[in-house]
This record gives sequence, structure tokens and C-alpha cells, in this order.
Amino acid sequence: MKTVCSPEPREGKPVFWLGAGCSAHDGVPLNAELLRLALPDDRGSWGSPQYRFDVFCDNLGADRSRADFLTPYIERPLRPDSPYHGLTRLMRDGYADVVFTFNIDDLLEQAFQEAGLREHKDYQVILVPELMPNAVVQRLSPNQGPRLRIVKLHGDYRWGINCMTSTEITQYPAAIRRAVEVWSGQPAVVCGYSFFHLNVLEAFSRTGSYMVYANLQFPDAPMVLSLMSARNPKSAWFVDGGLGSFGGFVAALEEGLRT
Repeated sequence: MKTVCSPEPREGKPVFWLGAGCSAHDGVPLNAELLRLALPDDRGSWGSPQYRFDVFCDNLGADRSRADFLTPYIERPLRPDSPYHGLTRLMRDGYADVVFTFNIDDLLEQAFQEAGLREHKDYQVILVPELMPNAVVQRLSPNQGPRLRIVKLHGDYRWGINCMTSTEITQYPAAIRRAVEVWSGQPAVVCGYSFFHLNVLEAFSRTGSYMVYANLQFPDAPMVLSLMSARNPKSAWFVDGGLGSFGGFVAALEEGLRT
């Protein structure tokens, strides 16, 4: 009998959603700093730094040239005190199975490997921009492959196939958008992310289970506050300050689960 694989997530376990703030501890620059470092000092150029970065990357294309351009800014060794170690322990011990990340670095993969986890046997990396949408949905199925999954919605810096420009983050293909909507409707733990991307903001579920938003700074962007209000009409679960940093939040979560 042929097994039909369901793309639906397992009920109950939280799903992590990671933004650029999670990798800052390990030295990966945030967007504004990346633009400052990567763009040539051409003050006579027309347009904002983000616009000029978009044009430059669009002209490079999604191939080895882009990978070579991004590598000096994104490639970082995992630090011994990286918060990714704590997240790895939480996932290894069964607290969560799936992480969606908007980052193109490989820090979480490094943490998995340092913990002795083996790709394809213990965990799977799903590089969304490199796959057909239906293949992504299939690989997300809890009925297939290893329990642990790292879903890189915007790709990886090493291959040059990633979503880095404003044009590339406009809208997901329909199947990916639906997958994001379904998985974000589960208990969602959003760390270090500002909902900077239009495709994510449009796809992220306004309904569903609880949602925790952890960030060093309390959000003041209406799009984040509106999303949280729609998702948690009675209580928006914001965590800011030291506990809202990725390291502080993961450490507190580990401590809370031990007691």
C-alpha cells in the first residue's frame, strides 16, 4: 500500500522562525551594516543603499558570482557561546522539530554538526529557492525523512541561489505561501525578526495557535503590531530587552524546561 505523506505539521510542538538578529551574536551583520560593508563608497550614485544593493545583486544573478560576493560578509565560524547551541539542544531533546529561517548563513547547521547530528540521518536542510515548490511541501512532511528540519526559506549564501533583493522577496509561489501559512499557524516562536520581507508578511498566518515574538527591541512597526494583534487578540506575547535577545530567550527557555 502506498503511504500518503501529509504536509501538515505535528500538532502541539512550537515552530521556530529565525531572523537576522539571531545570527548577529556570531558576527553576521544586520541588513543596514551589510549594505554599508558591501556597497562601494559611491556617494554620487542615485537611490537608497537598499535600492543600489538590489540593482547590484540583480545584475550579478543567482549563481557563483553572488556567492563569491556575499561570502566575506556572511561566512562566520560558530562561536562557543553561540545561542544556536542552545536551540540545537532544545531540538535534539524533542522540544521542537522544525526551524524556518530567513537567514542565508549556515550557523544552525554548524551547531547541529558540532552536536553530533548528521545531515540526512538526524536532520534535513530544505533550501527552498533551489527546489520546485511541490518538492518543498513534500520534504516538509512529518512522515518523511528525519525528525529535525531546517527550512531555509531564502536559501544559502554558499550557492548564490538565495532571495536577497526586494524583487526576490515580493511573493512566494502559491505552494510555498500555503506552506508558510499552514506552518505559521502552529505555535510560533519568532526570534530576531522584524517581518522585513513582503512575501513573509503576506503569507504568515493571522490565525492559529499562540505566537511569541522575541526581540531585543520592542517592535514599533505597525505591520508587526498588527500581525500580533490579529494573531493574539487577548494577549500578545512580546519578549524584549535581554530576555528578548536570541541568546537570552533560548537560555531562559532551556532553564524553564529544566525546572
